[in-house]
Parts: sequence; structure tokens; C-alpha cells
Amino acid sequence: MAVGQVIRAHSNIYYVLADGQEVECRPRGRFRLEKTGVLAGDLVEISLEKDGEGRIDKILPRRTVLQRPPIANVDQAIVVFTIREPEADYLFLDRVLVHVARTQVRPVLVLNKVDLLLDSEVAGFRRLYGEQVGYDVVTTAAKPGLGVEELRSFLQDKVSVLAGHSGVGKSRLVRALDPTREDIKVGDLSAKMGRGKHTTRHVELIHLPGGGLIADAPGFTYLEFQEIDKRDLPGCFPEFARYRHQCRFDDCMHAKEPDCAVHEAVEAGQIARSRYNNYLLFLKEVEALKRW
Repeated sequence: MAVGQVIRAHSNIYYVLADGQEVECRPRGRFRLEKTGVLAGDLVEISLEKDGEGRIDKILPRRTVLQRPPIANVDQAIVVFTIREPEADYLFLDRVLVHVARTQVRPVLVLNKVDLLLDSEVAGFRRLYGEQVGYDVVTTAAKPGLGVEELRSFLQDKVSVLAGHSGVGKSRLVRALDPTREDIKVGDLSAKMGRGKHTTRHVELIHLPGGGLIADAPGFTYLEFQEIDKRDLPGCFPEFARYRHQCRFDDCMHAKEPDCAVHEAVEAGQIARSRYNNYLLFLKEVEALKRW
């Protein structure tokens, strides 16, 4: 019996990477009876039948699980963002970062298409999300290959998932990381919508040259907060951490409470007002959802 990792699935057939070989597998019948779903990224025990086909005998415990896209054992989310083509959507970016924070998956921000930007725009993004918030920020331009090797260093020996709007260049980045993967389609940016067409249809873990697996999965769409408790939301904003224990109330939600250190930090310019305003929008959304 061998242990391998599920790298993609089609219908009820799973392709497992075990000992450097890709094995076509089907799950044992009991998985259907137990309604246990196998996910890309799952570590599984497999056995080979006489016909050479594999059988998935057991799913090993998962370290992390993402629901959208559905994938297990992810180490980090590579959140790809653009300021131009398509235009910056900071509300969406912060929404994705909140969802990533809830999963205990490490976020790495990739500001792509920097060849279209002024140096001051790149520096401003780094200052906000890198210095103030504390995320790792990599700047890239997939077409000329800027920053691709720095990004590769973040991906080595990790299981990563790409996140971000369609059109921000996720598929093109995968092709820059592995030029042999010509099957990874790159969609044309829609001039009418300002968004790219979704070019990826299923979750697939791609083995990268130099090590590491990356999931090229269907683009994130509008993400809601049905499963988030409002008390957990402040913890999804890393820049709040250094101030929240200075608030008058231990359970301060940093909205309308008096003597709120987070609000004072916003007024002092120590926390970006744009991020704080997005936090307040998310808080209202969470509270509204919990009424139903």
C-alpha cells in the first residue's frame, strides 16, 4: 500500500501522485456509502488492482480544507491582484483575505502586471499591505517574466492555491512558472466587463519545476460570510492585533464603542482607513446574515 496525493479529479476518477508516478484511481465503494468526498490535495492510501488501476483505501487526516475552491492540505493562498487591467478592486481583495485568514492558510499577495504601473503605485501597495498589514508581497509581470523567480521561491515544497479575480493573470503566471504547461489557458480580458473570462474549469494541482504544487482552480466569485461569527472578524485583519487589547472593552468590535484603540489608530493614520471601512462593511454584512 502506497501513500500519494490527489492532484486532480474527473467525475469519479482521481489521479494520485505516488512515488513520482501518476496513478489513476477510484475510491472504494464505502466512500460513497459514507458520503465521504475525496478532494484535490488529499493525502490518500492506495492499492493497485491486477488490472493496474488504483483504489483509494483511506483518506489521511487533513491539515487544512478550503471550500472554494474545494481543496485540502493547502499551505498558502497566492492572492493575485492587479491595479490595472482589470482595475483595482480592494473590497474584493480584502474579502478574499478574510476568507483565507479563517482557514489558517498563509496568504501571499502577488501584485501582477506591474509593468503597467508607476513606481509610486507599486510602492503604495507595498506600504499598505506589506508594511502596515504585514503580508508578504511579491510584484510580478508574467509576460516579461518580472518577479517570477521570487514567486517560485515562495512556492517550493508548498501546496499553494491561486486566488483572485478572473483576468488578473493567474493562468499566465502558472505558464510563466512552468512553460511546458501549454494546456493552461489564458483568457482574453473582456473590454466590455473589464474582467477576464473564466478559463479554468476544475481543480488541478500542478507539479512545478523546482518543487511545489499549485492549484489552478476556478476563479473566486462573490464570497459571502455565512459561516463567519462576527467575533472572529477582527482577527482576520492582522493590523488590528497590536491595538485591540488596548480597547476599553475586551469584546470591542471596533465599530461604535467608546475608547476603541483600533478606531484611534485609524484616525492617527496607523491603520489604513480604506481597510477599516471595508471591515465595517463586512461587519454589517455578517450581522445582517445572522438575523435570518
